[in-house]
Amino acid sequence: MEWDTAAGHAILTAAGGKVERLDGRPLSYGKQGFENPHFVAKS
Repeated sequence: MEWDTAAGHAILTAAGGKVERLDGRPLSYGKQGFENPHFVAKS
């Protein structure tokens, strides 16, 4: 769910990391439906 990952995403991004979908596209928020696709968080 979006609200489960948003804070961690913000912290990782501020530290220079990235959160991406498995296909390389950015993980997006505010979309219809609140479920996130599979993603990778990397520093």
